[in-house]
Amino acid sequence: MYELLLTKNSTLIIGQVAWVLGKLMEGIFFVLDKIASLYGGTPNIGVAIIIFTVIIYLLMLPLTIKQQKFSKMSAIMNPEIQAIQAKYKGTKDPDLMQQMQQETSAVYAKYGVSPSGSCVQLLIQMPILFALYRVIYAIPAYVPMVKNEFMGLVNAMMGIDGGVMTDANTFKNSATFIQTLSSAAAYKKQFKPEFLNTSTISIDNITANLISSPDAAANIETTRNTFIDVLNRASSKDWTALATQFPDFSTLVHNTNAALEKYNSFLGINIGYSPLDTIKSYWAEKPEGWILVVLVAVMIPLLAALTQWIGIKLAPTAQNQQTPGQEENPMMSSMKMMNTFMPIMSAVFCFSLPAGMGIYWIVGAVVRSVQQIAINKYIDKMDVDKVIEKNTAKYEEKLKKKGVLAQGINNKAKSNTKYVNPYARNNNNASAKSNTPAKPVNNAKNDKISSSGSIAAKARMVKDFNEKNNK
Repeated sequence: MYELLLTKNSTLIIGQVAWVLGKLMEGIFFVLDKIASLYGGTPNIGVAIIIFTVIIYLLMLPLTIKQQKFSKMSAIMNPEIQAIQAKYKGTKDPDLMQQMQQETSAVYAKYGVSPSGSCVQLLIQMPILFALYRVIYAIPAYVPMVKNEFMGLVNAMMGIDGGVMTDANTFKNSATFIQTLSSAAAYKKQFKPEFLNTSTISIDNITANLISSPDAAANIETTRNTFIDVLNRASSKDWTALATQFPDFSTLVHNTNAALEKYNSFLGINIGYSPLDTIKSYWAEKPEGWILVVLVAVMIPLLAALTQWIGIKLAPTAQNQQTPGQEENPMMSSMKMMNTFMPIMSAVFCFSLPAGMGIYWIVGAVVRSVQQIAINKYIDKMDVDKVIEKNTAKYEEKLKKKGVLAQGINNKAKSNTKYVNPYARNNNNASAKSNTPAKPVNNAKNDKISSSGSIAAKARMVKDFNEKNNK
């Protein structure tokens, strides 16, 4: 059996998530079909995409809240993290580096966030978003109601009657021609089998694989899916070329195209076509009302870029909290540049992708922006001091359970990263009271580290204190 696509995604995790989301999309179509039948209409793919996107983002709301709360708290605590980094800038001393890690961990704990927290939430969301894209891009693969609109035409093109291939010559002509359509370029891998590839296709290998083979039924099904994949992305020029090439099927071509137009018609445009194809087609033909159609087609990628830009501006980011005069972090510069180019890239992609994908991006960005506004208001009302106090207590208890002395880190948190180790003072006092002379140190590095009042000296004393108390 040749593993072609109509192409339900078979990637591990993403494929399973796409199957679940496909069932949701199928359910939405079922409800829309029942509603539309009351008025003699047809369920609309554009409306289905909007409902589908809203439901998915509402289901992901708990993850979104965690991620955006992390971003907000990270933006608030960023000056403290930067102060710690500046404090230990350039140091290579292992003790000082360990001290820096402890202070950084304390700040993260103080604000109740984890350095890896955002990544974990993103890793959970990514398969859902990829699967969401797949379902919207290949709706016939997941919604039988839409797939059935292609079946009559595709069976005729493949020479199939009653599920069995009876005309290998018709199949050969159709398979050869369909690969000349502009939409076939995205499915080259699906035409690799010898009975589909234009360089090897023949009546003999068609017969061997699709008629007399034990796997004939499976090969017919996957090949039929390939034809539907191509036709699902076909442009208006492709449909015209198809009707011209196969006059015997012209009625089926017209009826199938008309049915898909009803499914895909949204705000006067066919969302199965890309805005670029729509603009080219209407600009060349200039039918009645063409200016309005072109404007709608142009607005989809522009709105996709605008809504994403608004979402980026609403999101709490570290660069928005940057201290005046402070040198900008290289990572922040990269993020700022990426945030500038992302809306532009959204517009570029939405011009060339089917307009349905643009609708999904717009609706998704609007939903995320509304969620961000609500979360921002919620976090702004939070008593940050109480949150810090609560989180610090939790962190202290966690350290005590691990057998780690936490008093120094607590003092650091309370003093807003201006941390002075209390055990350094205790050791100094103990040394002053002791009559035992200090052990001479000949090593130059140790002389430097042990110099009176230095941070390194305090760090060294903390280490000595811990070693004595752990014996």
